[in-house]
Amino acid sequence: MAGGSCVIAKRQGDSLAIEWVATSQDSAATAIHKAEQKLLEQGYRKRGQDVHAQANSDLPHAHVAIIKTEYITARGKNRTSYGCGFSARSAGEAEQAALYDLRNYSWGWKQEYGYKVVEAFRY
Repeated sequence: MAGGSCVIAKRQGDSLAIEWVATSQDSAATAIHKAEQKLLEQGYRKRGQDVHAQANSDLPHAHVAIIKTEYITARGKNRTSYGCGFSARSAGEAEQAALYDLRNYSWGWKQEYGYKVVEAFRY
């Protein structure tokens, strides 16, 4: 049993925080629960906020990449977004999966806004 998950705290589309759990001892479901609990313990279950699993994996061993971007939307609002990716093959493939995840949850994000790798590791 192994797996990982990235859980995001959001308010009106803006990402407030991210927590992740990725180990060879936890299933994806357990990792989701643990990451959610970390955010809830930090107080991210207030009115107008939501905590949800954005990406997860049941891979027994994987490369993990977590990326972050900060940009201004077309409506002039500051926005922070995260992406999380898992790959059994390579760190580069995990980063590409994180980029795909970012695009799925941040429709207004464009490649020219850029991003930075917050964390890259293997479990």
